Amino acid sequence: MEWLRRLPYALWFFSRGLVTSIAGNISLVILSVALALSLWLFVTDAENPTDRQTFNSAVEISFVNVPTGLAVANSSANTVRIEIEGPANDLSGLRPADFEAEANLGGFERGKHPVPVSVVSKKSDVRVVRTTPEQIEVTLDDLRTKEVPVRAALVGSPQPGFAAGDQTVEPQTATVSGPESLVELVDVAIAEVGVTGRSADFTEDRVVLSPRDARGGEISRVIVNPSTSRVDVRIEQSEFSQQFTVTPKISGIPAAGYNVTGIAVDRAVVTVTGSLPVLNSIDAIAGISTSEISISDARASVVQQVELSLPGDTGVLGTNQVLVTITITPARGEVSFLVVPQVRNVADGLAVTPAQSVLVTLAGDLPALEAVTAESITIIVDAQGLGEGLYVLPMLITPPAGTTVVRVEPGELGIALTLRQ
Repeated sequence: MEWLRRLPYALWFFSRGLVTSIAGNISLVILSVALALSLWLFVTDAENPTDRQTFNSAVEISFVNVPTGLAVANSSANTVRIEIEGPANDLSGLRPADFEAEANLGGFERGKHPVPVSVVSKKSDVRVVRTTPEQIEVTLDDLRTKEVPVRAALVGSPQPGFAAGDQTVEPQTATVSGPESLVELVDVAIAEVGVTGRSADFTEDRVVLSPRDARGGEISRVIVNPSTSRVDVRIEQSEFSQQFTVTPKISGIPAAGYNVTGIAVDRAVVTVTGSLPVLNSIDAIAGISTSEISISDARASVVQQVELSLPGDTGVLGTNQVLVTITITPARGEVSFLVVPQVRNVADGLAVTPAQSVLVTLAGDLPALEAVTAESITIIVDAQGLGEGLYVLPMLITPPAGTTVVRVEPGELGIALTLRQ
């Protein structure tokens, strides 16, 4: 443990020697420190050189020490541009909030005064070397306070089919204070509320109040108290929708012998939008008619794109046109003719007793039946290989084109073959 008792003495002896050495070479120490500092400054400046540049944003001016009973009514500028100097790394990324620009109004009276602008940097390594402008013209006016009504102003539009209704604000009045000349212009405090896309009642709390003049222009440099308002807005459904059938409006009749056999609409049901009273006034059975479609003297189907005839103040989802197809076909009927049959292939030397007429009934389209005559109907009876005597034979009937045989009376033909005299 002897070495522990000698440790303090050893430390004292070593320290005394170090101090004596430094004291004897004080000039050498000072020179070393100076050289180290110079080297450090040189390296630092090489890596992060000093730069001078114009700050890329304007700095807002704050008015300080405004005299009691006065307020700033106007100033020739509200912001300043500055030129700054400092290490290049420190100049990058600066914001306007890193600087303070002040116009000290202490000691000024009512009226217009030139006031210097002072700008300082909150960053210790950054200096402001130039301010533009260096001074501004400031107008001081008597401080005034007055009460104005609070009103809501709606911005945007609710969802289609909805409309903004009544609005209520709380509080209903606000106090405006500031320069007398500006406060005098304030007519109302406006709370702007967005209603875009709304479809139900809603409430907005803490809507910022904006002082406005009688024409709606915003007045600056005045203070509104309270600064916010609560706004309740009612959203009402202004447009309803209902489905109705489409009823084509047809005028005229087809040509004689033709009938309308079908009516088709590509959109048989449409959705009509409008106010509830207007929708209720539409006949649910008659539906929505179209513009007029004429089929006068038509001999073929009519296909036409027509517009819907909508009541006033209504609309329709989708296009306002429909495609209407009116099918027109010839009317069908029956007609009967007495036709004399032709007996063919009668053997030589035989004679045929005059055959009786046959009643033939044809069916077909009326236009085709109108062109048929008894002569255009052929009835053939074949007597091939028959001798003298009485016979009941089948008939081969050929009707005109576009017609068919529906009845024949009698169904078979009786003939008499006799020796020719």
